[in-house]
Amino acid sequence: MTRKIALLIFFASIFLLQTISCQVHGQSPPNFVQNDNGVALYDVNGHPIVNPAVETEGFPLFLPKWKLGWLRLADNRLFPGVPLELDLERQKVYYKRPDGTVIEVEAGQVKDLALQDTIAGSIVAYQFACGFPSIDNQSATSFYLVLDTGRVAFLESMRKRLYQEKDEFGGNDKREYRIYTDFYVFYRGKIARIKKDPDFFLTLTSDKHDQMQDYLKKNTVSFKSTEDIRKFVHYYNGLP
Repeated sequence: MTRKIALLIFFASIFLLQTISCQVHGQSPPNFVQNDNGVALYDVNGHPIVNPAVETEGFPLFLPKWKLGWLRLADNRLFPGVPLELDLERQKVYYKRPDGTVIEVEAGQVKDLALQDTIAGSIVAYQFACGFPSIDNQSATSFYLVLDTGRVAFLESMRKRLYQEKDEFGGNDKREYRIYTDFYVFYRGKIARIKKDPDFFLTLTSDKHDQMQDYLKKNTVSFKSTEDIRKFVHYYNGLP
């Protein structure tokens, strides 16, 4: 009799475990996003949850820690001196309230923002803006680093993607965030990907043809250099 009872308990336990397993696997995890790399989990603040057993190199944020800055909403309300994070993977902005609560700003509500950082003892401000026409993989809610602005806005698109590589020999998988950048100009209500050649920029600044030709004569400019392009556009934007 005892043996029969033991067997009944054993088979009942197996049945119960299978039932629980089916119930667990049948439920979708909260806060998940399907992407090309599989399912990405996010916590209540929108930050990615990573399996600690798999080390991830890099981070999805523009800067790795909270930075003070200012935030301007689409209705032109300005919030200065607030801790901010910019997620380049999800193209999302987060700010922290004085009580420590983290708030995710809805897409389309941000007009522009600036993050402050300290490099070699000097304070550097990085200004980002959105609301430009859609182009390539960018939409109106995508953020661009503003390199210069005026008649022509010189913009850098910065996007981060989580890259995962399987180790076929049984070692640790490789996970790392990679950054992808492209450069654009916004002028006369249009946005265009730049071409790193003189003709593109001379056509762009043709209304100041003589002044820009004079600038090229007095300065060595490589249109393969982002900094040289920035200086060229900055000079053009400063002309009366």
